[in-house]
Amino acid sequence: MTSFIFVAVLGAALLHAWWNFLIRSNQDKHLAMIAMTIGHAPIAVLSLMVFGLPPLSSLPYLLISGTLHLGYQVFLMNAYRFGQLSNIYPIARGLSPLLLMLATLIIGLDYISGGQILGIIIISLSMIYIGATQYRLDKDGPKGLLLAVITGCFIASYSLMDAVGARIVGQAMVFFGGATIINVILMSIYSAIFHRDCLRRVAHDGRKMFFLGGAVSYLAYVIVLWACLHAPVAVVSSIRETSVIFAIFLGVLLLGERITFTRIVATIIMVIGVAMTRLF
Repeated sequence: MTSFIFVAVLGAALLHAWWNFLIRSNQDKHLAMIAMTIGHAPIAVLSLMVFGLPPLSSLPYLLISGTLHLGYQVFLMNAYRFGQLSNIYPIARGLSPLLLMLATLIIGLDYISGGQILGIIIISLSMIYIGATQYRLDKDGPKGLLLAVITGCFIASYSLMDAVGARIVGQAMVFFGGATIINVILMSIYSAIFHRDCLRRVAHDGRKMFFLGGAVSYLAYVIVLWACLHAPVAVVSSIRETSVIFAIFLGVLLLGERITFTRIVATIIMVIGVAMTRLF
């Protein structure tokens, strides 16, 4: 992985933490997530107009990707109803690199060095520990924890599917643009069935999330997907999950959430894991 790709993924991690902060800080989690997801549509349409349409052969990957992203979005917005940003986010994001690493090694998608494997394990376990420790301190109910774990499984699934699909298409903007259109359609159908009031309120109450959240989250992920064209997807994913560090500080500084000495130490260990994925 080149230094440019490494820095780009770190930038994507910051953007990723920021839109999660926007969701968590919003009183209506459903409205925020729905508005942000639908806010992807204008950028996706523009991307397809500029870079072209994905080939028909990629349609199965696009459909699966759009569906997996919907599952991730639904479980994440519900998880934030039952837990804080600083415990839901680390657990969900920490689980996914481990699952993704195992999947890529099993199917032989990428070569990952021993040092990188160790770095991914360190990053993931550090994040899960941070979330679990905070979860115990906050005494949140089990619903948030369970939803966070399911969310992590969805993250690993769509990350793998998107990496394979983008490599088949050869262009991250094209693949993600197509997958996004499907995701927006599915989210609109889901919202019309389960959250019709939120869907109606997007134009009035969800404009900030539509424009700002939609743009930030779209850019954050397309950078990661582009990086997966040039580096092992599990390594890219683990570095992207350093967004947990940014999320912790956003939660503490702007949401009044607590931070402990144990979490600071775990964060330092996570940084060591990131360095290992970069150097080995």
